[in-house]
Amino acid sequence: MSSTDTVVSEAAQRPRKNPFARLHVADIHWVLLKPVFKARLLTQPERLARVTSSHERVAMLELFRVEVRLDGDPAPEQGNVLEVMVDHRHQRVRFGPADTVSMTPSGRGLGGYLLSQLIEWLQRNCPGYLVTPIHLADHDLPDQARQARDRLLQRAGFELHYPDPANGIGRAQVNDVSGLIAGWNTERVQFCRVGDLLAELREQEGQIARQQAQLNTLRASLDNYQRTDAGNRFAIGCLLVFSLFQALLLLWVVLR
Repeated sequence: MSSTDTVVSEAAQRPRKNPFARLHVADIHWVLLKPVFKARLLTQPERLARVTSSHERVAMLELFRVEVRLDGDPAPEQGNVLEVMVDHRHQRVRFGPADTVSMTPSGRGLGGYLLSQLIEWLQRNCPGYLVTPIHLADHDLPDQARQARDRLLQRAGFELHYPDPANGIGRAQVNDVSGLIAGWNTERVQFCRVGDLLAELREQEGQIARQQAQLNTLRASLDNYQRTDAGNRFAIGCLLVFSLFQALLLLWVVLR
């Protein structure tokens, strides 16, 4: 083998560099996850989540990614991410990630919200591009999760095809970006504006300050009552001792 063949072989074995390894954060906003009730019992409380949008373009390729993280929780090792790759040369888009998509917590409408963000971005920037079909594989996927995924894709405008339902392999396809439908379950996920969050925060701080003032007043009244009670107890004790002394003195006088 010549030196040139060796160099070519080493180059083929060398892992390809990811051009989107460093995505730039384009936007950060907050959403409110509504509480979930079952049989009038609270099963999942209201939670605040942060949605981060990242964007990067390299040559004729462009990547737009959205990910969500619950406020106060560490970033998940995997999942809670959706993205779309745009090929401007061939005017085609591809949804991802290519591996399994998972959302935590499940059943809160996060998947529909993130997918809606991708669709809105695509319809603003490349409305006429073709959409690469999404490969659907149901290996080790519970029926409830599969049904939820299929409903989500159908609401977004995709048509589902399962050539062989027995093996659980199919595809979701739509002609182009204009055929997609942006929308999410607003009863589960509510967009939060920064001004509204600040106003709500100020209102809560005001309520806390008023409650703290009331608590301080109650503590002062309680301390005053305790001091008054201690003084009254001392006075009553003195009167009892004095009365007992007088009774003994009177008895002594009578006996004398």
